[in-house]
Amino acid sequence: MSGPIQSGWLRRLYARIVFLPTLWWNMLLGRVLKVRNWFDWIDPLVIVGARPFARDVPQMAELNVGGVVNTCEEYVGPVDEYSKHDIEQLHLPITDFTHPSLQDVITGVAFIQRNVESGKAVYIHCKAGRARSATIAICWLIAHKEMTPEQAQAWLLEKRPHINPRLTNRPVVQQFIREFQTSIG
Repeated sequence: MSGPIQSGWLRRLYARIVFLPTLWWNMLLGRVLKVRNWFDWIDPLVIVGARPFARDVPQMAELNVGGVVNTCEEYVGPVDEYSKHDIEQLHLPITDFTHPSLQDVITGVAFIQRNVESGKAVYIHCKAGRARSATIAICWLIAHKEMTPEQAQAWLLEKRPHINPRLTNRPVVQQFIREFQTSIG
């Protein structure tokens, strides 16, 4: 994050202050007004979405979700409900309005691929399903769907139009691309 909020504790404080207003805004747009989807399929087995509530877990199980990538530092997720439905959660606690680390991206991409290879769907989420989760998703598309960064960004925007339209500019995405190209080249 650039600008005046650069230190870690200030970013966390800012994220905590705006948490409820931005969650309510997301709920208004996605659950009340329904002007955007709470989640969207980006692949037959991969979903990018907003944070699931406990009441969402039975539907997730019906959709064959076997894994959840939770990128929210501010939300541990409905782990008891996941357990009841045999859904495994990978919790990557990333402060809202910041980028995941390269290690978080690598871990998330591997978790997604392991679930996909076993035939289970994966739900990748942050609070709104726009940035932290989409960062992990774009890297998975690049690594496992053989898309260029530009193709992956366009694909995500087609499937979930309100994601961050500049994911490929994120330093961690650029870093992931370099690491990925080195590993296959």
